[in-house]
Amino acid sequence: MTTVTIQSDSDKKTLLLMQLAEELGLHAEASDKRELTEAEMATGIGRPATHDELMHYLKKGSDDEAIDIDIAFAKFDADK
Repeated sequence: MTTVTIQSDSDKKTLLLMQLAEELGLHAEASDKRELTEAEMATGIGRPATHDELMHYLKKGSDDEAIDIDIAFAKFDADK
């Protein structure tokens, strides 16, 4: 099975994509998802985050290269 995610700000285009999927015999569902920001995570978004939103937010940067702890805190070293 393949899952395709499409982002659209146009209700008309979303409807056309849903109709196309239906004509092709594919299961399709639309949902309002958005990328959570740091500000929303700190102050709240007015509703509970969905599981998908939260997982997407938590995975951001997970592929970034780690920084050595000694290098990261070197400028705070009081002995220098």
